[in-house]
Amino acid sequence: MSAALSTAAVLAMFTQLFSPRWFARWQKPTPPPPRPKPRRGRKGKKKRRKKPPASPRLRRFYVRIFSLRLTLWYLIYQRLNFDGTLAGVVADLRAGGADRLGRQRGPKLSRQVRSTKTGAYNQARQRLPLELLQAALAELAATLSRLVGDDSASARAPAPDRRRRQLLDGSTLEMLPTALLAEAFPQARNQHGVSDWCVMRILVGFCAKSGAVLSACCGPVSYSEQAMAWSLLECGRKFTVWIGDRNFGVWSVVAQARHFHQDVVVRMTRVRARRLCRGRPMASGEDRPIDWMPTRHDQSPPGLAREAVSGRLIYVRLTKAGCTIDLWLFTTLPAGEYPVALLVQWYGQRWQAELHFRSVKTQLQMTELDVRSPQMARKEFYAGLLAYSLVRAVMWAAGERLEQGLKAISFSQARRVVLSRLAEWGRRDRSGAGNASRWVRLLVAEVSRQTLPKRRRERPSEMRRVRHRQQKFPSFRGSRAAARARDLATKSTRN
Repeated sequence: MSAALSTAAVLAMFTQLFSPRWFARWQKPTPPPPRPKPRRGRKGKKKRRKKPPASPRLRRFYVRIFSLRLTLWYLIYQRLNFDGTLAGVVADLRAGGADRLGRQRGPKLSRQVRSTKTGAYNQARQRLPLELLQAALAELAATLSRLVGDDSASARAPAPDRRRRQLLDGSTLEMLPTALLAEAFPQARNQHGVSDWCVMRILVGFCAKSGAVLSACCGPVSYSEQAMAWSLLECGRKFTVWIGDRNFGVWSVVAQARHFHQDVVVRMTRVRARRLCRGRPMASGEDRPIDWMPTRHDQSPPGLAREAVSGRLIYVRLTKAGCTIDLWLFTTLPAGEYPVALLVQWYGQRWQAELHFRSVKTQLQMTELDVRSPQMARKEFYAGLLAYSLVRAVMWAAGERLEQGLKAISFSQARRVVLSRLAEWGRRDRSGAGNASRWVRLLVAEVSRQTLPKRRRERPSEMRRVRHRQQKFPSFRGSRAAARARDLATKSTRN
């Protein structure tokens, strides 16, 4: 795709995501019930009746200063901003950071906000429908698919390079416990006791070409990643290729994908792969067609028959940095169009999902969510994925191709550029809306210069260790009430 087409696609994405027409369907209230006709008394006078109770309005968002569009704008801005507090949002609003998103007539938004309190923005976040964030992420994913050239919705068997490939991987997000959070996302527990954090399990499907988020879901830590993958596959499009690690190399995930006309490239454990071999050894590079029958230990998605799934079992022995790696892969793709070397190369891209999660959790500060309700936890999760996908879309238009390894762009630097350009676009005078295409060209050109430095080939791998500084106070575990009681008991024994 040429640079002009990529710039036009990014401009269309921003225009569609923050257009007033897209938000109109979320703010349109249901019509009120018809009023009953008045009854007349004996002498011809109208008899007064009490007004009927007002019916609840669905998807009603009371428009104040923080409209739906402004609230979504600042949810994304809050994740991209290095000061991710509510006070930082109010300070940017008072400085004129979102004057363009206000009404065409009347005073600017910065002049309407007089208070420095964060209650209005916090209430607007509470009123924002979760379905709006999910729909915005779906719209962005559809636009990104057209931008990178995926055409998985075609009824014919597409070429290998046009199949939509998603890197499937899961992770967890932590939150300080409250009564509501502990009920929706229980605290994790092990042999050492109950954890101090409420844990949300997340499952994300990243685009193998651009690294953006194409599908996502969340749930409590008691849900397994395989069960969450069932719902994600059910909502996926046809002819999608899911690439997963050994955690998803089970019969239930493969059968669910085939049930919805999708394909998989998953890694298998050695024990499960040898069971499918039935005692017949395999040589390196061998591609063997098999029928995968479920065992009594395999779970089954709801409404799915426990039947055999036809596919290919691939074994490849790789050597990397002097170490030998035995790679067992199972795929449902046909052998004619998808050779072994191509599938091994595709699975090698799965490690990019780990790097994407590092960008989401570290760069966007989503390792710990500062929320007090499960509704806001889900909204913060989808808002963070929206902000991440916006940066990835600009990086793709700037020339980064993850599958080809060309022009590696720094995500942290691209995030800084997108944040500064978004602030510039929001502060610009409302009469300069015609320069939007020039603004996008400057944004893409600036991001294209944020490349990573060239590293030495013989660079040694670093060990996974963290250097901790010695703290004056001991670590805090358990509830505050229990810790306070232990502290008082310790002081009483000392006295």
